[in-house]
Amino acid sequence: MFQQEAGLPAGIGRTDVMSAAQRPGKGRPEKHYTRHKTVEDVVAALTSGSGCGAVIVGEHGAGKSFIAQRALELLGDDYLVVQVRGSSISSKLPYGALSVLLNELDASHLEHPLMVLRGLTQLLHTRAQGRSVVLFVDNAHDLDELSTMMVAQLCAGGHVLLLAACVDLPNLGSDIMGLWKDDLLRRVDLGPFDFRETADSLAQEYGGHFSHTAARALWNASGGNALFLHSLAREQIKLGTIVRHEDSWVLGDKPVALAGEIRDVLKARLNRLSPGQRDVFELLSLAGALPLQTLMSVSRAQDIDTLQERALIRVSHDHPPMVSIANPVTAGIVASVVPPGRSAELRRRLGAVLQDQDLDEFTGSTAVAWALDCGEEVDPRLALAAARAANKASDPQSALRFAREIAGGQKLAEVAVESARAFIALHNDDAARRILADVEHRAGEGLPLDEWASLQLLWAELDRRSPAAPTSALARLQEIELRLTVSGDAGDAGAAPGPLAERVRLAYAELAAFQGRYGDVLQMFEDADANDLGSEAKIIAASLLCEAKAVTGDVLGAVGLGRQVILAAGTLDLSDTSIREIRGRFLLLLLLSAKFREAADFLADTSESWDQQARLGGMFEIGQGIVDLHRGHLTVAVQRLQSGVWQLSVHDPDAVAGLATAACAYAFALQGDEDKAGALLVDVEGQQPRASWLVNRITRYFELSAKAEIGQKTEALRALKLEADIDTDASALATGLQFLSAVARLGDRQASQKLSDLADQVTGHFAGLCSRLAEGLADADSEELLATSKDADAAGHAVFARDVTRKAVSCANDAGNRISLRMAQRTQQSLEDRFGNPRNGVLSLLTSTLTARESEVAVRAAAGTSNRKIADEMHVSVRTVEGHLYQVYAKLHVASRSELKDVISGPVEHARLG
Repeated sequence: MFQQEAGLPAGIGRTDVMSAAQRPGKGRPEKHYTRHKTVEDVVAALTSGSGCGAVIVGEHGAGKSFIAQRALELLGDDYLVVQVRGSSISSKLPYGALSVLLNELDASHLEHPLMVLRGLTQLLHTRAQGRSVVLFVDNAHDLDELSTMMVAQLCAGGHVLLLAACVDLPNLGSDIMGLWKDDLLRRVDLGPFDFRETADSLAQEYGGHFSHTAARALWNASGGNALFLHSLAREQIKLGTIVRHEDSWVLGDKPVALAGEIRDVLKARLNRLSPGQRDVFELLSLAGALPLQTLMSVSRAQDIDTLQERALIRVSHDHPPMVSIANPVTAGIVASVVPPGRSAELRRRLGAVLQDQDLDEFTGSTAVAWALDCGEEVDPRLALAAARAANKASDPQSALRFAREIAGGQKLAEVAVESARAFIALHNDDAARRILADVEHRAGEGLPLDEWASLQLLWAELDRRSPAAPTSALARLQEIELRLTVSGDAGDAGAAPGPLAERVRLAYAELAAFQGRYGDVLQMFEDADANDLGSEAKIIAASLLCEAKAVTGDVLGAVGLGRQVILAAGTLDLSDTSIREIRGRFLLLLLLSAKFREAADFLADTSESWDQQARLGGMFEIGQGIVDLHRGHLTVAVQRLQSGVWQLSVHDPDAVAGLATAACAYAFALQGDEDKAGALLVDVEGQQPRASWLVNRITRYFELSAKAEIGQKTEALRALKLEADIDTDASALATGLQFLSAVARLGDRQASQKLSDLADQVTGHFAGLCSRLAEGLADADSEELLATSKDADAAGHAVFARDVTRKAVSCANDAGNRISLRMAQRTQQSLEDRFGNPRNGVLSLLTSTLTARESEVAVRAAAGTSNRKIADEMHVSVRTVEGHLYQVYAKLHVASRSELKDVISGPVEHARLG
């Protein structure tokens, strides 16, 4: 009877036996992959000699089999791997998963479990030929009871090392669970990919760098599930949603399309749910979110608990607690595949429980869409609220749909405001203007003051965004303020302004910061309480105040307040636009103050949140690239900035494309790629000035710095001086300091006194570095300059450090300080080599001291070439070579070729000679 059951068809229970020579990679993986550390943990569990193996736990598609296979590839010739795979069919048959092995045993071994154990032990020992046996059990949660017992006995008896992969431990089987409880099996949990792992995995699989936006869209849509992620990526590339530009992958002008293979994958995952669990999942996908108590009225608590344990749904800590799908994109797919009849039936079931209560009062815009899909009429009040919610969540298409449901003249101005906001989000400013103009024409003079003011505030926002109407925005705000004063709504002197007056005041401040009028911002918020950040308006005001403080010199105060703002923003439910602007402003602040390590940490920590890209914005697209640039990590900086340039050419809500282009040009210039840097600089000059004042100033700084690197030093130096004077005269001291520090670092020693005076007016670490640079230049103190360089490099500002070290070399050489010169030369060469520019390194170390001909002789002599050979190669006499070497020794303060070699360690082929 058993033999007949054990002879299972192919695919029911599968067993593979592989030696190390047969396994892919022959002891090492074929290419780099994500989660190396996890693989190392599994290998350690198998080879440490303590315990009896490991169990990998993770959801379907989490990559359990991949991790297991990579670990098995790393095992050497001393291990024999036997693979067993469970399945839903084999789980219903005795010894189903082990059937292929058992078919090789004599019938007498199959009469009793002890005989089966003895037979399997002998079989495995015979095959192993003295090697350790690793039994890899994939889908261990699908083992039948007898197979589970047999695997556990083989493991407990020391006959095999066990590597199991399962969805969850409770379904693993009590015998194998007992091994884990006795600490004999190490548990290795595989959660979803985080954002960094997602970007890394995508780059490895498809080659090229994925833009932050593209990687994030795939991460959000996949929920970090490895199988889902790569299925999604393949489909988006095939559909042209993800597009390749040179070495970059970017998200095109359409959102991620969730169809075809992705729907099939998701349907397969849904089919694994019980009917009750599926009801809950579909209901929440359609409704958006429901109070926990309401959901428990239509579903079993056990089904809700199971979905929550598997992280498929989440329960908020609100009052009342709300339940929603963990991954909103997954919810959207599920909602789209639920048949209309099924959707209507679920809505009726929910409505029956709620009885006389309005279903939509418990839900948001998703439920309004559900009602419309079911052919129901929606109250205009709810439709307008849904439109507001959709705009707040960066869903302009839904906002327009809901606005269209409000018929006739009902809530005319409010509907126009939400429609215009939606079109602004869709980058259709013309449509937004038409809507505002139409509602003003239809309403005439009959609009209430608050509705009229809301329209004018939107007009002002549109004018601010338009290069053709820079003065119109201010005029509109002044008109609103005048009408508020006439009507008495502006509030009495000394009293807190009303809500509308507060909105106008905030709009004034936003416009002032956008135009660089930071004195006005400081004056508006001079009495602001930095500890009172309990509303969206107050957080935005404090964020604007941070920028004003930083630019005008109080960098330390600005950074401290900025950290408070970021913390406060995390406690409130802000609109996507507001949180994006607050985060972008804080990033600019950190970059302006040269706090590159903090900027990198902020970028990484915030990127790991599940927020959509609409809540992060353009600065997250290029911020890490700018940090890498300053640190001297030019290869990764170029990758990130290039993909950022391409991505922002498609979608640039924060108008930072010019900044991305200029920073990328500077990165290429530092690498020595003059052609690419020059082409990008042409693009920078053609950018429209739609960006904010601060973004434009940082863009200008990178533009001029790039020009100085590619042979336009004289022109760049003149422009940098001019920009520094302009900003200093306008009390924009921090940006003025940036420009002036570049002037000093490029070799203008006359700038040292101005740099010192300006640095004294600015707080923060960067100002301190500039002050020390000015002091070192004024005193020609190479040791002070070298110490300043080392501190700058330690703070993550390698470009500043490189430039200051060059000044240290020059000062030490002029002073004839051999010890200081040698130290400065070594430091400079180390920094130059980090940038990978073929013009840097050896010759850059020498050009400030030697002529081109002397540099050529010095490099050849340091490489061990004889004077006679140098003369032949350069077509000069030996005496000429000796004369050049005499000058080299004198200028570099060395006495022999060995000392010269100590100074010049770079190979000749890396220098552009002559």
